[in-house]
Order: sequence, then structure tokens, then C-alpha cells
Amino acid sequence: MPFHLAVGLSNCDEQVFEPGGTIEGYVTFDLRESVKVKAIRIAAEGLATTKWLLSESGKSSHGRSREVSYSAKVVYMDEEQLVWKPSEGHAKSSVFPGIHVYPFKFQIPAGVPPSFEGDHGNIRYHVKATVERPWKTNRSVTRYLTVLPKKDLNSVPTASEETSSWKSKSVGFCLFRYGKVNLQIRIPKKGYVPGETIHVETDIENASSRPILKAEFYLIQQCRFLAYRYGISGPDATTSPSSSSSHHAQSDRYLSRKRDETKITSVIQELNVAPRTEHKSRMRLKIPCTCPNFDSTLIHVEYFVVVKLHVKCRIRKTVKAECPVIVGSVPLRGGTEDVSPRTPTYTEVGTFSALTHRSMMSVDEKKDLPDRVHFFYD
Repeated sequence: MPFHLAVGLSNCDEQVFEPGGTIEGYVTFDLRESVKVKAIRIAAEGLATTKWLLSESGKSSHGRSREVSYSAKVVYMDEEQLVWKPSEGHAKSSVFPGIHVYPFKFQIPAGVPPSFEGDHGNIRYHVKATVERPWKTNRSVTRYLTVLPKKDLNSVPTASEETSSWKSKSVGFCLFRYGKVNLQIRIPKKGYVPGETIHVETDIENASSRPILKAEFYLIQQCRFLAYRYGISGPDATTSPSSSSSHHAQSDRYLSRKRDETKITSVIQELNVAPRTEHKSRMRLKIPCTCPNFDSTLIHVEYFVVVKLHVKCRIRKTVKAECPVIVGSVPLRGGTEDVSPRTPTYTEVGTFSALTHRSMMSVDEKKDLPDRVHFFYD
């Protein structure tokens, strides 16, 4: 190999940047011998992409189903710099042996969403250096970055409010009806940052004739994804008001949505709540390194604390209640915990995903478009 290509960053050790900030660095081009080069380019890109397959059947297929591709893409950042080119009047030239360093600087647009990796889509930012060679394959190297918007919980009006949820459910089925189990959960505030602990209080009223064996406490990350049939895009911002409604109706025909739930942390508490008794308990959930809540054009992420009771019976044996929480990057003032919140860097995402149970639930929401389309349009 006649040369080595590398991308370095000079203004960030952990590769984490804020929207509106700058990416500064350098490309190192190390040659052991002369190489003919057409150009050396450095590009900074930020893309949100979603993609999946759906089984569909129609009259033309005589009842047989086929897999149809749904995808979408939004470009948040697309810049390029030409850092080296041949002398004027030449299509190519030689770069001589040695270490050549080319600095670069890019501006991240304000208001872009955070880096994210999901089962049906992702938001990725990267810097890519490419060496274009005549009559040979281009050589390139890519360095991925983490972009994290500053989400200050002190600016969210509901972040300091208490949140609660109540669920009543009959356990058993048909001839084996055992009565009702009532579950109430309370959380002292809605807003948290990674590293902070959620204190969950539960009030259990076991009005059934069966004992409650255990309670499972967990934090789920709920992701919603938007895509279009064959990648056909939705209504354009330049669409005139007179044709807006027809354009929406046309694009909605090709619209599909997915919802995933990922359990990112959980605790199990063994119980023995006897029939016709009440029980109170407290549990703590520590939020791991994760991205904050956000809503973008293609991807929407939010979090819920879930409490699930397991009753000793065979059918309809669980009772579940959930409360929404807000994950930010700046903690509420006056907190008692000393935390240093951060989001996973791109290199940590693969490890983090492997350690969690991804795709706990995946639902096709194509039939629910009228109620849910507001999540995805800015």
C-alpha cells in the first residue's frame, strides 16, 4: 500500500459536537512513494435514513403477497472542500513522498437532531476524506461524529412536575376469573438526565383471589419511524395551498410507519402480595447513557417508565402501567444527585445496542396515519 490516509479532530476529544458548532480537524496523507492524484476532497455529511420491507397483496398478484420497500432520507448537512488539486492546466499531478497535512473546518447547521441508531433508521454525521486517482479506485476514510443538541430540562415547563398512572385489570379468563388487580405508580418529576436515578412508588391493591409474585420495573425507549413506498417523498414545502390537500392525500397512500420499543434498563422485585390485600413499594431505576427525547422529520424518540405485575395464574396474568418521562442533557436545578450526563458516542452505539434487548416490540402503524402523522412534520 503506497500511502496511508487518516482523519483527525482538533477541537473535540470525545467526538461530541453541538448543533451550530464547528468541526475542525485535519487529513493526514502519508506517502512512501509518489502517487498520481486528481484531487483530494473532504466532505461533512449528516443524514437521517429509514428503511424496511412490508408484505403487501393486491388484485394483480392474485392474493399472493410480495415484499415492498419503504424508505426515506433527509439531508441535514452536506458540505465539501477541495483541499488539493493539480496545478492549473493539468488533470492530474504527482504528490511526492512524505507526510502531507490538510486542515478543514465545517459548520454544523443549527437545529439539527441528535445522532441516533435504531432498528429501522438512523441519524448519522461523519467527515469523509477521499483521494481521487486516475484509472484507479478512489481511496477514502470516514470518521463518524456524535451530534448532541443541548436539551435543558429547566426550560421544559412539565419537567419538574409529578407524573402518575393508574391501571385496573381483571386477571384470569372465562370460567377462571379471579378478580381485579389495581396498580398505581407515581414518579416525583418527569425530567431526568443520563446517570440520574428515577424513584418509582407503587400502590398495589390485589382484589383478586390469586397472589402477585413479582413486579418488573423498566425504562423503555420508544422510537417512531416514517418512510415512503419506494422512497417516494411526501408533500414538498413549496406545494401551493390550493393543491396541498390533494398532495397530502396522494403522499399518505405511500406512507408507512414503524414503532419500536427498546428496554434499556430494568429491575425485578420479588413480591408475595396475598389475595385481598394491599402493598406499597419503592424502586429505583438509573438511566444509562442514552440520547435525549427528540422529534425530527423521520424519527421520534421518547421514554416511558413501566411497571408490570405478574399474578399467579395462566391467562391474563400481567397488569401493566406506564408513565412518560423526559430525558435531557442539562439537569434540573436543585437536584440532589451529582451527575455528568452524556450521550453514547458513535463507537459506543454498537456495544450499547448489543447489551440491550432491541426490538422488544415492532409495530406497523400504516393503518394509524390520521392519528399519528403530526409527530413527523416540522
